[in-house]
Amino acid sequence: MMDTQKKYTVEGVVNELKQLLHEDIPEGYRRWAEDGIVFMRKYSEADVQDFPNNIFAYIGDTPMPERIRELVEGILEQGISEGSGRAACNLGALYYTGAIGEQSYAKAREYYEIAAESDDEQAVENLGECWYLGRDCEQDYQKAFECYAKGAFNGRVGSLFRIADMYRYGQYVTKNETEAYRIISRCIDLINADHDKFVFFEPDVYVRYGEMLLTGSGTEKDPLRALYWAQQAEYGFRHQEADHMYEARLGTERAMRLIHACRQVLDRENGISPAN
Repeated sequence: MMDTQKKYTVEGVVNELKQLLHEDIPEGYRRWAEDGIVFMRKYSEADVQDFPNNIFAYIGDTPMPERIRELVEGILEQGISEGSGRAACNLGALYYTGAIGEQSYAKAREYYEIAAESDDEQAVENLGECWYLGRDCEQDYQKAFECYAKGAFNGRVGSLFRIADMYRYGQYVTKNETEAYRIISRCIDLINADHDKFVFFEPDVYVRYGEMLLTGSGTEKDPLRALYWAQQAEYGFRHQEADHMYEARLGTERAMRLIHACRQVLDRENGISPAN
């Protein structure tokens, strides 16, 4: 980590962004630089950490230019040295997805752990994901559940649907499909109550809801409703793909498999033979 002396100031970063606009950089990062300059002019109370905090909305499928990586990483490291959990979480996310130009689950976990010590809710949830999926560590459902439980207590949909998974499959907790369905239904309620806040998690929730309706997991079977939610999930995942979100394609494929399974069941119920 860098020295606590501030190397990056709002004025200094604005000047660097102006210089970047004279260079040949990918369109997404050009818009990030332009919007950053406008934002800082408009909000005089803004902090230098506001520059990298919103870069996720501009990252496409092109590598982060080296000068931008140095700038973003430097600002975030400065924030970490000042005790910012959000800066550590954001830097971890850039390494987790590889958006910074280097994909490293080990570095992501390191920064998530730093952020979690500051009780950053997103970092705790991200750390749970590392334990749940075994990202550069041994899969540990207990540690994952403990992280997700903290998020669920605060109404975080990302944590809630993972806890639903754990009840659905009996991971660390006793298998309870009824409880899993109850939690997923709660996620639907939260999304409906505040769509803008939870829009990122919509497709993940919808595909799980559809799967449970199709199989009758914790509820009555309803393949027609399952098809509706599967289609909603595909729509959401495809939007995420268009925005180059990490692993969105896996979600699209999952939704497409569910749609196919729903149609097969509905065709059988209506006496329609599968096409040759």
